[in-house]
Amino acid sequence: MKRVQLKAEKREVSTKGKLSKYRYEGFVPGIVYGEVAGGLPVAVNEKELLAIERKEGRNVLVDLSIQENVYHTIFKEIQRNPIGGKILHVDFQAVNLEKPIYTTIPVVTKGEAKGIKMGGILDQELYEIEVEGLLTDLPDKIEVDVTELEIKDVYYVKDLKIPEKIRLYTPLDAVVVSVVTPTMEEVKPAAVAEAVPEEGAVPTAEAGKEEKGAKEEKGKEEKTKEEKK
Repeated sequence: MKRVQLKAEKREVSTKGKLSKYRYEGFVPGIVYGEVAGGLPVAVNEKELLAIERKEGRNVLVDLSIQENVYHTIFKEIQRNPIGGKILHVDFQAVNLEKPIYTTIPVVTKGEAKGIKMGGILDQELYEIEVEGLLTDLPDKIEVDVTELEIKDVYYVKDLKIPEKIRLYTPLDAVVVSVVTPTMEEVKPAAVAEAVPEEGAVPTAEAGKEEKGAKEEKGKEEKTKEEKK
């Protein structure tokens, strides 16, 4: 896991107004959790925090310097304003570098699969794996080279290159990524054209009416004959 340094300063448990002042002055309020820190309120420089997040991501080991003390931490949570995305608060988790921790590691793909050039679609189903190990042994990410994958090829968790010192908890038969055939949209059958009657033919409905009329007319004629008799 990559390791970065970040300076912080202690702060008092603040009111909403004081927290807003910290943010206005370019600082992000936060708390350091863990047995060593015990919920320590801190403030870090917003620009420095953003630089770490953009360059290294969140899956890093942060050596947090607070006065004369250095706390080995990881990001526990970064809260943002849903409007604009400005960082509002950051939580750090102090860790013991000599004890293994349970965490997740992101899985990323690299390269362009052969199957894509053949008309397939790259389908990534797993974006992180569950592991346990010392922070100093954990990689910041696991890369999957998909270059040789063709249509219907599947890459499983068991195919990942996991460091020997890391204990894996994600099932080995879980699918990480595959190249699938594009799903064709169901083609609806064309509407059956109405039968066109031959020239001079009487449509069925009209023919029925004519037949009924002829029977009624015949019945009237027979009745008239009987009355004359």
